[in-house]
Amino acid sequence: MTSEVSSANAPVVSIDYGNLMQKRIRRVLLICSSYDAFALEEDGRINVQINNEYINLNLSNPPSFKRVSSSDEALELLRENDSFDLAISMFNVGDVDIFHLSKMVKEIRPDIPVVLLANFSKDINKRIEQGDASAIDYIFYWHGNADLILTIIKLIEDRMNADNDILGVGVQCILLVEDSIKYYSTYLPAIYKLVLQQNSEFLKEALNEQQQMLRKRARPKILLATNYTEAVELYEKYKKNLLGVISDVGFVLHKGDPSASEKLDAGIDLCRLIKADNPQMPFLMQSSQESMRATAEELGVGFIAKYSKTLLLELSDYIGEEFTFGDFVFKDLTTGEVIGRAKDLRDMQHLVMEIPEEVLLYHASRNRLSKWMYSRGLFSLGAAMRAARKSHFNSTDEMRAFIAGAIREYRILQGHGVVARFDPATYNRYIWFARMGNGSLGGKGRGLAFMNSMLQKYRLYNKYEGIKVTLPRTVVVATDYFDEFIRDNGLQYVINADIADEEILSEFVSSRLPEALVEELRVYIRHATKPLAIRSSSKLEDSHYQPFAGIYSTYMIPLTDNEDQTLRLLGKAIKSVYASVYFASSRAYIQASDNLLGEEKMGIVIQEVCGSEDNGYFFPTLSGVARSLNFYPIGDEKPQDGIVNLAFGLGKLVVEGGLTLRFSPRYPKNILQLSTTELALRDTQREMYALNLKPEEFKTSIDDAVNLTRFEINKAKHFRNMRYVASTWDMQNQRITDSTFEDGRKIITFSQILKYDTIPLAEIVCDLLRIGQEEMRCPVELEFAVDMDVPYGADRTFSFLQIRPIVDSQDNRSLDWEEVPTDDALIYAENALGLGATEGVCDVVYIRNEAFDTAHTQAIAAEINTLNNKMRAEKRPYVLVGPGRWGSSDPWLGIPVKWPSISEAKVIVECGLENFRVEPSQGTHFFQNLTSFGVGYLTINPFMGDGRFDAARLDGMEALYESPFVRHVRFPAPLYIYIDGRKNKGIVRENG
Repeated sequence: MTSEVSSANAPVVSIDYGNLMQKRIRRVLLICSSYDAFALEEDGRINVQINNEYINLNLSNPPSFKRVSSSDEALELLRENDSFDLAISMFNVGDVDIFHLSKMVKEIRPDIPVVLLANFSKDINKRIEQGDASAIDYIFYWHGNADLILTIIKLIEDRMNADNDILGVGVQCILLVEDSIKYYSTYLPAIYKLVLQQNSEFLKEALNEQQQMLRKRARPKILLATNYTEAVELYEKYKKNLLGVISDVGFVLHKGDPSASEKLDAGIDLCRLIKADNPQMPFLMQSSQESMRATAEELGVGFIAKYSKTLLLELSDYIGEEFTFGDFVFKDLTTGEVIGRAKDLRDMQHLVMEIPEEVLLYHASRNRLSKWMYSRGLFSLGAAMRAARKSHFNSTDEMRAFIAGAIREYRILQGHGVVARFDPATYNRYIWFARMGNGSLGGKGRGLAFMNSMLQKYRLYNKYEGIKVTLPRTVVVATDYFDEFIRDNGLQYVINADIADEEILSEFVSSRLPEALVEELRVYIRHATKPLAIRSSSKLEDSHYQPFAGIYSTYMIPLTDNEDQTLRLLGKAIKSVYASVYFASSRAYIQASDNLLGEEKMGIVIQEVCGSEDNGYFFPTLSGVARSLNFYPIGDEKPQDGIVNLAFGLGKLVVEGGLTLRFSPRYPKNILQLSTTELALRDTQREMYALNLKPEEFKTSIDDAVNLTRFEINKAKHFRNMRYVASTWDMQNQRITDSTFEDGRKIITFSQILKYDTIPLAEIVCDLLRIGQEEMRCPVELEFAVDMDVPYGADRTFSFLQIRPIVDSQDNRSLDWEEVPTDDALIYAENALGLGATEGVCDVVYIRNEAFDTAHTQAIAAEINTLNNKMRAEKRPYVLVGPGRWGSSDPWLGIPVKWPSISEAKVIVECGLENFRVEPSQGTHFFQNLTSFGVGYLTINPFMGDGRFDAARLDGMEALYESPFVRHVRFPAPLYIYIDGRKNKGIVRENG
């Protein structure tokens, strides 16, 4: 996990929390007699005690223990086994005393720390004083608490990782100076427990379990010095990241000095040295002599009496306030009255805008804000605060804005790139992607979560000037809630029942969502700021090789001032998406893809709709679909350059194959549709979709576009967004001008964007396609929307909506077409998309050219559906030929079939007529299903010499089915069908 924040005064700092606490104590060798072991463990369960202690303090990776009862056993084990990281020995360990044993251990394993754990007595204390303890790293007195063992382990781990974590990353530390073994054996566990408990509070800001785990590693470290020389060395080395010092008054000057040589005011000398170097460094003096309180006050430092009954409470208060560890407390500088308390970043963001000027400057000038952030593991934010000085700003208000802005930016970035667990108590508008429930995210949710992490990995959010690249704020309702909904409402019977779509929908909408989900949705809508899109995210959707594009429903709802009303609308929409799993078209698709309906599970993606409100409607400036493979390149374009389809308004027009603007993101200024005035007037967008914000417009319907309004382009001239996307047809001068201020017919050209680069749209799309293809290791398709209708000076928004894989078969070799005869072909195309050879097809279904009439396309679609069902029942694939666009949502552009109505077709041909020229279909869902099922796709215009269709030969054959519009013929042997995807050529002919 990495986090970053940038400012004008501080570079972007990227922190990899995974690199913290790399060195761990994993195996401990415990050397003690059976009696000591019993006393130490009470009932022989030290592993259990330590594990419980780790769990209680929210720690991970507890070490394991191996006990031996003598020094000989210990030495033999260390010679045979190098897995031990720490040796802890009691005082009496057999024939060899602890002082000699420690030296022998160091000879075998110089790297292993040796700790002496002894019961406190005057006799043992005297023997320790007189012995050679130079090979013993730490000495502790055992008081019967397992938390001392935890303290020993954490103290050693802190020292092992200090240089990397403190100096390399910026982890903060606390320096404890104390030479009394008895005292620091009691004191250190209390400090550790305090630090670890406070760290647990900070973890509440983490958005998911992974962030929590990594943030644990960022807690402040505790360093112990037992003499003056060591204290000074540690201070000098780590002072830039030191939260504060806790020091005794009297202690020895050098390691190994006898206690009798203790300098009674060494702590005062240390305090003066540190205060001379850094007057703002917090320093807490502790002594058994109450008389030292006056000295501490004179030095301007804190004081705690060692034997105070409220010692730990006083220590907690001092560390929390002076070490800026815990809540950040703002006080009146004159009266000391508390005027604000920041528990987390949200509180701090608000308080810095409200506290008095002198209070803000007091804390900022002493780096207390940065220390507070560092102590919470917010290193990049702390670095930004530390780099900011009063001299960098023209006023205090400018400083306030910088601090609040940096925190806001950090919170936004923290929410990007992670899937947060949805916690009603902590959810806020800075959490960008959250999950409700513990089941699968579904295919669409998984793809979004993946790209959310990729946007963070490649730092795209702030990469482009003037525009933020981001996902809309997203919540995914996991599939376990779907299972609970079906089970609790007894809806399992629907799986095998033959019920009309309307009846299924009614049954589902009248059922109850799980109560836990309803309460979570209530919290969610309180933080929503825009209308919501409720989208399907089934387990099968957008998976490799079976993307299920456009099969299930997507509903949009307005956000109303009435929370209960919005909640009802949201609930209806979710239940409607759940119901779409069992609609007839979904059943047919699942059957066609050899999946089982009972295995399908539905997740729900809830996203804020990209866009802005205008005259009671809501829509983005533009919506688009981009694919990394362009099977219809023109001019200098190459297939790998990709292709984009753009539309003004909501993206329904794009994904359903309406008339949109098509261009290669590598050549955004070369657009075929705009190459002549005639093409621009004929082949550019004619209508747009917008969401009606009246809540009463959303009704329960199998039509998920129930509350979308369709506008003819010329009747949408009043919308503000028109100025970014439209040009004007100047009829008098017979030309198109790149302005919307003139009177005349509006043409959607996106010239302001593609020609004049008002936003770097083509660059962003190229980057996303490249990243998506590299990371998914296959061609990809993206959906996106852009909002340019923002307040003056605000960044525009590029919203990434979806990613799905495009199947790219390996069976796609090229033919030598000079050797392939095409004169006798039934069908030959030089605009073809396909996956090599298609075998076992004997049937051809085609629309009769002479009878085709665009006024009857709906009737033709119904006939094709009936024939397709018959073919499915007989398990017979076929070639489908017809004029115009198959699957177009506009019946005047072609046959408006849904994919399940042509699911058995293995080759689909879009054929132009003399008075009905056809461009390649660009409907996203049509295209996606075409490639996913390995269907050949040919576009021909024989009247222009573009390809061949021998309709006369088919007309001369006996028909298995014939109507005024449609014929079905069958050949005695399978046809030869081959599509060369590399050269974009395809052929269908009789074998032999």
